[in-house]
Amino acid sequence: MPTYQVEFATSAGKRSKETFEAANERAALAKVESRGATPIQVTAVKGGADKSKRVRRVKGGKAMRRALLDFTHQMAAVAESGIPIIAGLRAVGEQTGHPQLRAAIGRIVGRIEGGRTLADAVDAEPEIFPEIYAKTLAAGEAAGKVPEVMNSLASYIEQEQETRSQIKSALTYPMLVVLTLILATAVLLVFVVPQFKELFAKFDSDLPLPTKILLGTSDAIINHYILIAIGLVGAYFGIRHVLGFRSVRAWLDLQLLKLPVFGTLLIGVYMVRFIELLDLLIRAALPITNALRVTSDSMTNEALRGDVRGMLRAVEGGRSLTDAFSRTRWLTPLVKRMLAIGEQSGRTDQIFDYLRKYYANQTQRSIKLMSTLVEPIMVVSLASVVLFFALAIFMPMWKLLKLVGTA
Repeated sequence: MPTYQVEFATSAGKRSKETFEAANERAALAKVESRGATPIQVTAVKGGADKSKRVRRVKGGKAMRRALLDFTHQMAAVAESGIPIIAGLRAVGEQTGHPQLRAAIGRIVGRIEGGRTLADAVDAEPEIFPEIYAKTLAAGEAAGKVPEVMNSLASYIEQEQETRSQIKSALTYPMLVVLTLILATAVLLVFVVPQFKELFAKFDSDLPLPTKILLGTSDAIINHYILIAIGLVGAYFGIRHVLGFRSVRAWLDLQLLKLPVFGTLLIGVYMVRFIELLDLLIRAALPITNALRVTSDSMTNEALRGDVRGMLRAVEGGRSLTDAFSRTRWLTPLVKRMLAIGEQSGRTDQIFDYLRKYYANQTQRSIKLMSTLVEPIMVVSLASVVLFFALAIFMPMWKLLKLVGTA
C-alpha cells in the first residue's frame, strides 16, 4: 500500500508531520481530519504518485471530451435524484455511445462493488478522467457535496470546451491560409521555377538577387529533398527534446505570454482556468494547499505553473491567500485589490466569480481582436510572397527586353 507523509496543524495550532499507509492521498488526509487536525500538505513517500509525473490529459480528442461532459451531467442528475450510485452508473453506461468510456464505466462499477469509493474508482482511469476530476470528486465525497461537485465539474468542462472551440475557430482561417501558401510555394519551386532556369542561364550578366535565391532554393529542394526531409525530421525531434528541459520550456512559455494580443489571450485563458479550478476545489472542501497543488499540476504553461507553486509555498509559509495572489505577475493591481477586499470581508467566493467573469471577458476581447488582425496580416503575407516571386521571375525578363530593345 502506498505511504504518504502528511503535514498538519493540531487543534492547539502546532504543526506536525506523520506518515501513513493509505490507498490514496484522500485516504491519508481523512486519517488526519478524523483526529480534528487540519491538513497542510501531503507527499507521496513510497509507492505513491510520482511528484514529477506529467499532467493527466483526456485521450480521444473531441469525442471523448464530449462524452465526458455528458457523463458528468448525467451523474450529477443521478446524485441529485438519490438513485444508488451503482445503478446510476450502469444506466449511464448503457446510454453512453463512446465505447472506451462505456468500458471504463463497467470497470468503475466493478471497483465500487469491491468496496472502493467513486473517486478511487474514477482515479484508476487516468486516460479518461483528468486528475482534477478525481481530486474534486474525492473532496466532494468527503464533504457530502457530490451533486454540487458534479454540477461544478460539468460547468467547468463545458466552459473549457467552449473556450477551446472559440480559439480553434479564430485560428482555423490563418492556418488554412498558411498551409495553402506553403503548398503553392512548393508547387512553384518544384514545377514552375525550373522552366525558367534554362532561359535565365542564357543571360550574360549576373542575375538579380531575388532570382538567385529562388533558383538556389528550387535546386536545393529538387536535388536534395531527401537531406531536407531528414533535416526537418531531425529538427522536429531535436526541438521536442530541447523543449523537454523544464528551464527551456519555462523560458519559451514566458515569451509566449509576452506576445502582443496572443499573449494577452493566453493569459486570459490560463487565468480563467486557474480561478475556476481553485474555486471548484475550495468549494469542494479541499484544503487550500492541496487545491493549489492540484491547480498547479493542471497548468500547462510552465511560467504560470511556477507562479502557482510560488503561491503554494507562500500559503504553506503561513501567508494569506491575498498575499499569495499578490506574488503572481499576471493578475492586474485591480484584481489583487478586489481579492484583498473579498478575503477581509469573507466574500472570497464572490470575488472568485468576479475574477472568472473579468478574465472570461478579457479572453473574448482578445479572440475578437486576434480575428480582426488576422486578415490584414494574411493579406500582407500573401502579397509579400507574390511580390517576391514576381520580382524574381520578371526582373531578368525586364533586363532581357531592355537588351533586345537596344540591339
